[in-house]
Amino acid sequence: MDNNTNYYDFELDLNFEGQKNPAIAFGQIAKMYNKLWSIDQQILYNILPIAKLEYELVDLEYSSIKSKVNQILKSIPDDILKDITNPGKLFGHLLVYTKQRLIKATETNEVQSKENLDKITSDINKEIRKLSINAVIVLEVNNYFVLNAINEIGIEGRKLKKGEFFEYKSKAGNARVGNKSAVNMAKLLYELGGQTLEQKRIETLKVKSLDLLSDRASWKLIRQGKQIEVKILDKDWLNDYHNRRVIIQPNDFLKLELKIIYTTNANSLKPIVNYEALKIHEVIPPDDIENDKQTELFE
Repeated sequence: MDNNTNYYDFELDLNFEGQKNPAIAFGQIAKMYNKLWSIDQQILYNILPIAKLEYELVDLEYSSIKSKVNQILKSIPDDILKDITNPGKLFGHLLVYTKQRLIKATETNEVQSKENLDKITSDINKEIRKLSINAVIVLEVNNYFVLNAINEIGIEGRKLKKGEFFEYKSKAGNARVGNKSAVNMAKLLYELGGQTLEQKRIETLKVKSLDLLSDRASWKLIRQGKQIEVKILDKDWLNDYHNRRVIIQPNDFLKLELKIIYTTNANSLKPIVNYEALKIHEVIPPDDIENDKQTELFE
């Protein structure tokens, strides 16, 4: 990266020799961008659930494909803006570091055992803990997130031909991945074994549909753009709702204390995730959420 590159910029190149079908080349780099964006979204959601991240293409070269983007972070809560002097630099550095660390681990086939996996997870969580945000609960990543991210990056690399590789460049460092990177998922999942992990946090989720079955009420809510089923355990609030002391309109949001339960086993590539609403704090009309436009930090 050149000296003018910000801490929150990064470059993703697809390097190859000779000629290459442009539809295939652009499709390959687009899929890798999608993988990296998905990783960023998960990291960011662990810190600021309502924040939104976009990539903005600012440069493109055609000796191979060299592409540079800005990361644009939107919808930052006011209390975060007050708490952090330079949030753009802080969050941007975390995201470019996390991607670099994961791609580097993929490049070197670092993950050969649970101990290797623990080290990478610990490195990323050390960076997350540096945020020190008083206004929110910052959730750390776990081994399953790291293992799946490295596996997904490796899958895209293995689609390349011999001698081709993706190269990631940022002020956090450079890393590359080609078609020889792989992790032994079966071995590592066996070493990790069955676990149950729980997290609690305050989130604001959009109501999709209701299922009012007495003590086993479960509602379909939207989280990170996906529908999830949430058991409503706040019986006092449910009683108020049944007695029409609480009114919910279509597309309203619920601010709630959410318990997230991850259950893993050696036979599954991804944990089973269950959600429980321990307490409902308030019903928020959609206009109050969707019209809340904050300053773009990564510009």
